[in-house]
Amino acid sequence: MEFFEVKISDISLTNVGFAVFLRPKEGDDNRVVPIFIGPLETHSITTVIDGTKPPRPMTHDLMLYMLTAMGASVLKITIEEIIDSTFYAKIQLRRDEEIITLDARPSDSIALALRANAPIYIAKSVLDEAGIIMKEDEIQGESIAPEKKIQALPKSNLQILEETLENALKTEDYETAAKIRDQIKKLIENS
Repeated sequence: MEFFEVKISDISLTNVGFAVFLRPKEGDDNRVVPIFIGPLETHSITTVIDGTKPPRPMTHDLMLYMLTAMGASVLKITIEEIIDSTFYAKIQLRRDEEIITLDARPSDSIALALRANAPIYIAKSVLDEAGIIMKEDEIQGESIAPEKKIQALPKSNLQILEETLENALKTEDYETAAKIRDQIKKLIENS
């Protein structure tokens, strides 16, 4: 299976929810792969990108601490296939000389990879199937039916945090809501 190393080119709120857009790091391929993720995963990824340190470990921080305490390290993550519009990823770990591969959601894998400074790879077949070319206000791609084309609505980090806060409150996740509220406060103070 052929893989390309990717980077996050954008995280946006689209008309169908939050999406992380992955783009090949090298070469002249201008396709991006949008992977739709939940608001809490969006928050977990954006905190690393923004360099925000929560006062207490978030779930993905805890995962990394646990792996490190057990003597394991994250080697890489791979997004390997799409089945029924669902992306499947793997996390590859090393513990001593043993390589361990775990099945995982792409959003969790990306959040963990960012914390561990591990590379993110996407299978060529996934890039070919889900890759789209962004042009001004429209994203074009054969894998998306015309009636399901996505219009990216770029949002500021503050807007993303506010939406995530609203969702945390709706689901009565008050601990996460308090953390997000504090991040919003810091973001506003540092503006």
